[in-house]
Amino acid sequence: MDHSAESRRPTLLALGVSHASAPLDLLERLTEAPRPVDDLVRDLSSVPGTDGAVVLATCNRIELYVSADAGVPDHAFGDVLARHSGVPADELRPHLYSHRSDDAVRHLFTVASGLDSVVVGEDQILGQVKQALERSRRLGQADGVLGRAMQAALRVGRRARGETGLNEAGRSLATAGLAFFEQRIGPLTGGTALVMGAGAMAGVVVAALRRSGVARVHVANRTPEKAQRLAETAGGTGFPLERVPELLTEVDLVIGCVTATGHLLTADDVRVAMKARQERPLFILDLALPHNIAPGSADIPGVVFVDLRRISEESVPDDLSAESVDEARRIVDEAVAEFRTSLRAANAAHILSALRGVAAEATEAELGRLSRRLQAMGPAEHQEISRSVHRIVDKVLHLPTVRARQLATSSDGAVYIDALRRLFAPQNGEKEMEVIS
Repeated sequence: MDHSAESRRPTLLALGVSHASAPLDLLERLTEAPRPVDDLVRDLSSVPGTDGAVVLATCNRIELYVSADAGVPDHAFGDVLARHSGVPADELRPHLYSHRSDDAVRHLFTVASGLDSVVVGEDQILGQVKQALERSRRLGQADGVLGRAMQAALRVGRRARGETGLNEAGRSLATAGLAFFEQRIGPLTGGTALVMGAGAMAGVVVAALRRSGVARVHVANRTPEKAQRLAETAGGTGFPLERVPELLTEVDLVIGCVTATGHLLTADDVRVAMKARQERPLFILDLALPHNIAPGSADIPGVVFVDLRRISEESVPDDLSAESVDEARRIVDEAVAEFRTSLRAANAAHILSALRGVAAEATEAELGRLSRRLQAMGPAEHQEISRSVHRIVDKVLHLPTVRARQLATSSDGAVYIDALRRLFAPQNGEKEMEVIS
């Protein structure tokens, strides 16, 4: 066996840290990296033997999806993440999980379906997968098998929601956080809320607040005009972020969902506001990572503080039936098998194309040699001989080509792909176009 060839064969790798594998404070440190995610994508792609990279960074996970030679070790990418985030590699390594080939595809499809989220079935992850793919495409790092896998994940995520109860039962983190309060203090009807942020997450939060019956929703953002546009949809007013500390005296609920590298509200800000509130409780929901509001605020009397950790640990489960989850997992397994088959078909086509290319070159070379030897042969004769030779080659290759394509997509197709590769793969160092599990 040519082990060097095996190590150069491309494969798909998923490597990450999530709420399920690491404490929230470690996730927070990972998301506080001063460099943008674009730089992480570029750094991953610069690892020797890597063909492309996608980074999925959300409030409760950071995952690296790469297409690389099978011989590239997992830690090469884990070390890139450590350098990017500033978290020492030996501290990060125990919390990293990794999957290769089929298992990597299955993990990606499971994540996109919302089955690996803090709130099972939550519907924001699909948009985040799409954004991750678009980022890598913009950087030219999502071609080939990696781009195909991400596109397939989007389709699987939509199927899982459209064909099971996940679509009805799935909730956003915002909805889960609000439900946490409602379970403890009753309906939020008639209250006033302040949302920090005006991006996609903030839009989800505002919509959830309106459904909960909150009377007014104010919005604070770095761009007050954007805050005003969003606030107007919920009977509120837009403010600059600098006004948030003084607004704490007027609202019942504060929700943080701003992408920031530091606390926008300190514990002292909250402590001062609580003195002015005259024992009126203040409810804080921090959906951001890193935190928008200093977690120390939870220790201030009268404050009810909920963050991602508390949602994960204490929220009452959805009425999401086991049947819906099982059906979604069945869809994932089915999609993994379909994806594997499509890759084998693509690999077979690539190898067979190389075979036909070799046959075409040999045919033309032989016709050229014959033409030089039979110089008296006229154009008509030369054309007839050429057609005959090409017909013979096509007939000889036709049945093996058809059978090879059929066998490549069978249950033991990997065996036939390997045989095809050993017999007919190009010998010029060209990589296969797709990964084989």
